[in-house]
Amino acid sequence: MSWVRECLQRQRTSPSHAQPPREVLAQSVPAWHDVWRMIHDVIMAHVLEFNDSGGPQFEVSSDPGFIELIPNQPPLDTLVLQIDPHTGVMQLTCPISHPGLVRRGHFKIEQGHIVSLGNLVGQPQPPEEAMTPEQFSEFILKPLLFPELGLAGE
Repeated sequence: MSWVRECLQRQRTSPSHAQPPREVLAQSVPAWHDVWRMIHDVIMAHVLEFNDSGGPQFEVSSDPGFIELIPNQPPLDTLVLQIDPHTGVMQLTCPISHPGLVRRGHFKIEQGHIVSLGNLVGQPQPPEEAMTPEQFSEFILKPLLFPELGLAGE
């Protein structure tokens, strides 16, 4: 018997060393979490559909707090969407590889929808009404995936 197993066995049988049960704190899931997950899934589906077309390809990198689209070839325009885990405010940043305005702004998940906080730099501007995850994905991806459509595609 190894010393570890021996110590564990002694610890279990010794009444003086009995440890009180651990208190498990339940972590509450933020109200925006399910919508963030839907946004992630819709963006992934839209990018996969775009990549299946055989045109320019994008890689999607993500973790629980951010989603990043990176092109596999030029132009090197990217998209980063981050969410603040404390407030549920999303920050959109779309750096570009050519002269012009970078797209950036903040959005909030409210009652299952996404609303602009009114500070978006760049074009196109978000709608005034709240967006579904599907509409939000189109709003942020369309200028990146279909730049040739410009604002005429709106």
